[in-house]
Amino acid sequence: MCEGKPAIVLSVGTELTEGIIQDTHIRFLASELTSLGFTVCRGVEIPDNARQFSDELSRATSEASLVIITGGLGPTTDDLTRETVARAAGVPLEFHAEVWEALQERFPGRKISDTNRKQAEAPRGFALVPNANGTAPGFHGDVRGTLVIALPGPPSELRPMFNQSVIPILAARFATASEKDILWGTALMVPESSLEEALQAARRGEVAWGTRVDEDRIVFSLRGGTGSDRAGSLAALAASLGPVRIREGERRPAQLLTDALLARGVSLVTAESCTGGLVGKYMTDLAGSSRVYWGGYVSYSNAAKTGMVGVSPEILETAGAVSEETVIRLAEGALSRSDAGISIAISGVAGPDGGSADKPVGTVWMAVAVRGGDTMARLFTFSGSRDMIRRRSAVAAMLFAEARLLGRDFLDTRTKW
Repeated sequence: MCEGKPAIVLSVGTELTEGIIQDTHIRFLASELTSLGFTVCRGVEIPDNARQFSDELSRATSEASLVIITGGLGPTTDDLTRETVARAAGVPLEFHAEVWEALQERFPGRKISDTNRKQAEAPRGFALVPNANGTAPGFHGDVRGTLVIALPGPPSELRPMFNQSVIPILAARFATASEKDILWGTALMVPESSLEEALQAARRGEVAWGTRVDEDRIVFSLRGGTGSDRAGSLAALAASLGPVRIREGERRPAQLLTDALLARGVSLVTAESCTGGLVGKYMTDLAGSSRVYWGGYVSYSNAAKTGMVGVSPEILETAGAVSEETVIRLAEGALSRSDAGISIAISGVAGPDGGSADKPVGTVWMAVAVRGGDTMARLFTFSGSRDMIRRRSAVAAMLFAEARLLGRDFLDTRTKW
């Protein structure tokens, strides 16, 4: 049995055990629980099999004081979480009419199948965990003296539920670290291994940390020690890696750029090649993005670069699509074809093929043009898969534009990530 406050995460779904989708819940919950002072003994992926599920839950409740279950709360017959927890607790399922009524009100004019009534059930005596982003609430209660919390599988539902509802539940039951004892930060354009080394070097007093890797950032928590120890650790980390890469609080690159655009009262236009519109996707993921995002050009082929944004064939012939000259013309061409105040242009070799000796895979040029100002270009060398190179390019471009808007230095003229 783990020391301290032991916790176990059970992630349910055959689609996980068969590798159809990748599980992100165990890592997310382990990081969050560690930040709150729990010792996470293990995370287990379980198929939609009643016997295996029951066995794992029985084992977990005998070893830990907290068990969090993700998934298995849908309306189909292979969604087994309600029945399995109720059986383990020795109680029947109870129908919550208010949940069923809310589900029907959520889809006015549409007939809701009776199979969805299952989502309004929970083990008797268990309290519901509200779900503002989905149809299935979670629930929590005791199984043989262990707190069991069941949450839905979609990350867009689980993560807000954990932050808004589960943390208060844990605080009421356990002596967890409160928010005032945790300092949150965000690392941008930093590999996880490099961040770990920098955190170790920046440590002050008895400060400990946890990290959570998202597709566009790494969120970290500093806990323990005194408030000045945590603040000192964050300051030392920012001094080591730079203020572009280290931000206080949980911040997404698109939100940072949006805030800068709002502060300057201008909108953004994009001209993307290797990223295929990913900057535009990140920007429009945010509610209210129409206030700051004019739109974009996905100028992937050379013909598109010429026809859509005005890059001359001569530049493409002499300098190439992945070059300083091309991204400058892309940025200026996009700006001239819009009423935006700033533009981003990206062109690179995302791989896995297409690289050369002078422009290997991961070579990415980007430029930012400001209306009434100059155009600046930067060369980056990114590592990883095609997907990682594209995502890293989009993040770097958004931070480059933010720096231009705020009048700050960006990074070295040749930056590796």
